[in-house]
Amino acid sequence: MAVDENRLPVPETVSDEYAPGVKGFMQGARSLLTGLGITASASTRKPITVRYPQEKVTVSDRWRGALQLKGALGRDEIDLVSAPPHEYNAKIDGLYRNDRLSPCTGSCPANVDARGQAFLIADGRIPEAYELVRERNILPGVLGRICHHPCESACRRNRYDEPISIRLLHRFAYEEYRKVAAERIKPLPKTRDQRVAIIGSGPSGLAAAYDLMSLGYTVTMYEREAQPGGALSTGVPSYRLPRDVLYGEIADLVALGLDLRCETEVGKDVMLSSIMRENDAVLLAVGLQDSRILPLPGTHADGVVGALEFLWAANNLGDAGVKGRRLLVIGGGNVAVDVARCALRVGATEVRLSCLESDQEMPCHPWEIEEAVDEGVIAMCSMGPVEVLSEDNQVTGMRMKPCLSVFDETGRFSPTYGEDTQDIETDVVVFAIGQAARLDSLVSGTDLLVSGRGQLVVDGADGTTSVPGVFACGEVVTGPGSAINSVATGHEAATSIHRQLEGRSLTEGRIARPVPVYEKYAPVDMEYVEPDRRRAVVTLADPDERATDFRPVESGLTKEQAMAEAARCLRCESEVCVGCTFCARTCPDFAIKVERTDQPGARCLTTYELDLTKCCFCGLCAEQCPTGALQHTGQYELSFYHRDLMTFDKGEMLRSDQGSRATGLDGITSPVCPAPRTGPGERP
Repeated sequence: MAVDENRLPVPETVSDEYAPGVKGFMQGARSLLTGLGITASASTRKPITVRYPQEKVTVSDRWRGALQLKGALGRDEIDLVSAPPHEYNAKIDGLYRNDRLSPCTGSCPANVDARGQAFLIADGRIPEAYELVRERNILPGVLGRICHHPCESACRRNRYDEPISIRLLHRFAYEEYRKVAAERIKPLPKTRDQRVAIIGSGPSGLAAAYDLMSLGYTVTMYEREAQPGGALSTGVPSYRLPRDVLYGEIADLVALGLDLRCETEVGKDVMLSSIMRENDAVLLAVGLQDSRILPLPGTHADGVVGALEFLWAANNLGDAGVKGRRLLVIGGGNVAVDVARCALRVGATEVRLSCLESDQEMPCHPWEIEEAVDEGVIAMCSMGPVEVLSEDNQVTGMRMKPCLSVFDETGRFSPTYGEDTQDIETDVVVFAIGQAARLDSLVSGTDLLVSGRGQLVVDGADGTTSVPGVFACGEVVTGPGSAINSVATGHEAATSIHRQLEGRSLTEGRIARPVPVYEKYAPVDMEYVEPDRRRAVVTLADPDERATDFRPVESGLTKEQAMAEAARCLRCESEVCVGCTFCARTCPDFAIKVERTDQPGARCLTTYELDLTKCCFCGLCAEQCPTGALQHTGQYELSFYHRDLMTFDKGEMLRSDQGSRATGLDGITSPVCPAPRTGPGERP
């Protein structure tokens, strides 16, 4: 072996003898002190070996342990999502950050507590359910008929079978509330000196009015039409929204203290500048009043109509001048479908609906076009208008050509067309391609700015305009959209007004509501789903009969159906076991048994048993739990003295975090079902 000459061997001396004399004495003392130091240092550390169970080893968080329930139906209340309007976003944000926000509430633009509604209805507290929903969805009876219900798309029940009928539960709660409304509606106290004026009585303005009245302000609302409701009154057909429902809920707001002044057009009967001087803040919720018409050749001919004008005539006059005539609707949105269905009801002999999109791309809700086709509307998809044909200035037809694509490769609207054309014979053409605001007379005499496209200049984040103290909300800000989206903007505008009137910054410390994105679920094969787990089914009037008049098309839920539907709600993220049985269905070893009773007022989890002789501690059941009530404990040190202790009953599952009988600590509880209530709104 070669030796590295640069590395010299280090001499080592091993000896158990010390040098003689004083030097040796010092060496021994130093050695002794070194040993004592090592001993002292070691005494402060935990021993490597563990004497069990006096000293417990720390285990990984992944250790499952015996399961535990945080809460149970019949013992624990579901937390309701409720807060003053200017603090509501903070409430929602806090729930979201702590994973306690249910998907239905998180996906609603106004964050309506649909989970709380279902809990209260199933418990027999229906008026409370209505009032809870009204805090955010200002018109539960109205939205219970026309809302596009994004909450149902996010409902976690989609994962197992079918979503909860949240929209229909809104409607049911309203219908039951009407029976006791007179005794429950009391004027809201006016605790502040400031006054707020709202221009427009649509859903956004009504939502803002309710919030501001709840905060103690005096609110005056101006509406140019003879009846309130904005587009809900003038545009939504009564077969979808009976007017007594709309006007009844608005009358409730008047009873709460709203000063509503109809047939008063701001900019004509009273000037906006005058209203601004008389009030501490003004909110513009005027919506979109004019229809857009494509600049095509021939649109000047008699028989070319805008969608909003057509719907106003159909809804208010019951006659839009199309009886015995053929009609073609240009557009594929919900307004276009409303026009087509109304045309049949006011006597049109043939109704066609043409849109650029294919039948799979139509922007209208799928159930809307399905109902329209059932009634006799002829859908012509992937067709674009070229020219209005006329004779003697009277519409005779529309020249169309095929639309090959609507959007370009970047997703921008950029339709491309084929070369062939087709002439469609028709007597009336209705354009339903969008709406615009009518602002000229409204803003006259003020410093409010209007863009070159005729839009009000607004900061959409907080609803401020170019004039301090003047705010805006609803479709005049967002453009065409849904009623519940308009409601959400009304809440935000009310918060801005409240902050300004309190002398606070509109943005500093203000919490924006979170906008979660929830997973989409594949359709469930319903063949093997039990009937009692399925969604309530409502009937529609016969298409041949319903297309002849404006009677409501859809029936509501019976009380029995509504109670059963509300009981289907999983109460997601509540940490309260509702006995949904999905943990038992998931368990591969059949170790869990769950039972409950659904008697209104005494709903209770009656049985929850976990058989540890079968449990393999896989944790699938806890991962499946929609409420988060079923949780791992890490309590693995089971010292059984009897085999009976291997089955944890409901009391054992609801034990405290300290332990269980099986571990030598009795931390169990003894929950009992509540007795049925004896009166409305009473708790046992």
